[in-house]
Amino acid sequence: MELKKMSTEYLKESIWRCNYRLALGDYGCMRTEHRVREAMRDYQTELDKRKQTELDFK
Repeated sequence: MELKKMSTEYLKESIWRCNYRLALGDYGCMRTEHRVREAMRDYQTELDKRKQTELDFK
């Protein structure tokens, strides 16, 4: 669908849906950022256990 053919209301609803997906949705940025931070904490914990500065995956 072309932007020219979309109604103002449809565009507003589309923007609202995008904002929801980015901020609040199950797969939005907030949830993803939380998962990334959690993974980084796990990574740092593993490094601390091994007394290393970076993991060697070879």
